[in-house]
Amino acid sequence: MKDRLPDPVMGNNPTCCSTMSDSAQLLTDAAPLPLQLLDALADGVCALDAQGKLIYANPEALRLLGLNAQQAAGKSLHQLLHGSAPADLPCADDCSLRQLAISQKSASGETTFFRHDHSCFPAEFTLRPVEQRIGCSVFSFRDIGQRTAVNRLKDEFVSTVSHELRTPLTSIRGALGLLSSGMLGPLSDKAANLLRIALSNSERLVRLINDILDLERIQSGRQPLAFRTVQLADLVHQAIDGMIPMADAAHVKLLHDATEVELVADPDRLLQVLTNLLSNAIKFSPPESSISVMLRPGVTGVTLSVIDNGRGIPADKLEAIFGRFQQVHQSDSRKKGGSGLGLAICRTIVEQHAGRIWAERNLVQGSTFRVYLPYRPPTLDAELDLSAVEPGQGTVLLAGASDESRPRIITMLTRHGYKVIEASTVSQTLDAARRIPQAILLDTSLDGMNGWQILPLLRELDPDARTPVVLLSVDKPLEDAGSGLEPDGWISKPVAEDAVLNELARVLCGPSEQVRILVVEDDQDLAGIIREVFARDRIQVELAHSYEETLEVFPRFEPHLLVLDIGLPDGDGFNVVDWLRRHEDLERLPLVVYSGRTLSASQRRQLTLGPTHFLTKTRVQPQQLEALVLTLLRTSRQN
Repeated sequence: MKDRLPDPVMGNNPTCCSTMSDSAQLLTDAAPLPLQLLDALADGVCALDAQGKLIYANPEALRLLGLNAQQAAGKSLHQLLHGSAPADLPCADDCSLRQLAISQKSASGETTFFRHDHSCFPAEFTLRPVEQRIGCSVFSFRDIGQRTAVNRLKDEFVSTVSHELRTPLTSIRGALGLLSSGMLGPLSDKAANLLRIALSNSERLVRLINDILDLERIQSGRQPLAFRTVQLADLVHQAIDGMIPMADAAHVKLLHDATEVELVADPDRLLQVLTNLLSNAIKFSPPESSISVMLRPGVTGVTLSVIDNGRGIPADKLEAIFGRFQQVHQSDSRKKGGSGLGLAICRTIVEQHAGRIWAERNLVQGSTFRVYLPYRPPTLDAELDLSAVEPGQGTVLLAGASDESRPRIITMLTRHGYKVIEASTVSQTLDAARRIPQAILLDTSLDGMNGWQILPLLRELDPDARTPVVLLSVDKPLEDAGSGLEPDGWISKPVAEDAVLNELARVLCGPSEQVRILVVEDDQDLAGIIREVFARDRIQVELAHSYEETLEVFPRFEPHLLVLDIGLPDGDGFNVVDWLRRHEDLERLPLVVYSGRTLSASQRRQLTLGPTHFLTKTRVQPQQLEALVLTLLRTSRQN
């Protein structure tokens, strides 16, 4: 009996074919294993013949599947595991395990098994052919329901705690930001130093929370990618520009080659990958060293390499560092900063692009992180075009700007809640302007024409709406008083972030009348900080801290715009929006949902009124609300 698998399970034994256990043996790769030991295993074990039909099952396998030996005898793997699956599930008709069992291929993974009483359980399985017995294979599995439940509870706990931390952290950052801005008066050197420490550590805590929630959303599929055609070299330049202050502080030089590669990707997510890789490289590089970013196009995709001359990574850590909360050394989190989640986020994003990321040790010194990206993800069907951009919701048309400054301006605006339409020629600018964006940033040199020549063409397109036009110019333009063709604003080159945001806020504020904003926020500290932010913008702010109080404020205050938190002590933001929809004069009210929750697409649809924006606490500080709110107020004025 040593040379063959046991006969099929059958007979009158209702639980297992125990009469075979004394003599029959199952061959393994190493040595014969008595069936009595298989009977004692906590995992289910089945032996299959060349047709994928059951010829042995240990007691645990029968118990997990809810069968006795007579019911299981001679059944195929698909009949055992998916025979009672609902008809609308793919496994009911097309079972991948059935084909694997017949093809004699090794496989492992996780799936759902269905018992014959129609109950089900999540399982982890392994399928291996038996080398000594051609045409036979061993299938082992275990119930991972408890582990799955624990992981789900853990994820829910992390998500809930992280979301609950967002409101107080946003209050802390907002208050520290107001202090550091000098609005409340000068500070002594000692107070300024303490404020710097507080700001630095609050930013570190915010990064940790955002990293945790980023990873949770990406891995759960709740943060879909927005693919479009991008120039990878532009993203590299943009990432390097953003990391130059950190590199200068560390006395590290950032280098990149001139290779240009076009691919279809989510630019924001790839920028996140590049920023994480550069940040890590800078942290672990010695002073006066350099970090290189190289692009190498291939037949089907491009390989991006970030090469540093730091201390390197031990061989046994090259794969482990891509796990959650993993550092090369235990003390790195404290000494170098970071959450230990950056590389885990990078791997998840790259895999969503159907790519790969890995680390290598350099021959002499340092490490190299490589990212392979296909030119186009295989399942991608649609590309972003101009028609996909919705007008009227904080949209800014950026016409012109140099190749060097354009990506930086776009990143700056999107980070502060604006949507950006790009145009590089006069015809593209006029076509995009017909969509009536909220504002136009116009380069004074565009496609052979200067801004003064293009301005009359833009004015002819919307003489009634009068979209504000802001010129990007080296020199301040001369006013042509009374012609009606003066620009609404001017930003000097090189373009600074504060100048762009302040000028947009000014031109979008509308006429000189005092506008009214209602802030519905149950956290009174954060609500007070938001009120302080708008104190200098000719804006009257009213606060409400509950659903009932919100309904009382509306009739007497009649706000032009609503800033709404989701969590309220006597209801939630959904209740507020439902109430507004029942009033004809309020159902198109401009709305900014400012919450610590992560909202699904269907939840966002439920919360949409008029022009609606969704901002996440900790990601958008109270001070950054200003530009977006003023943009939406212009929409309110036009209506």
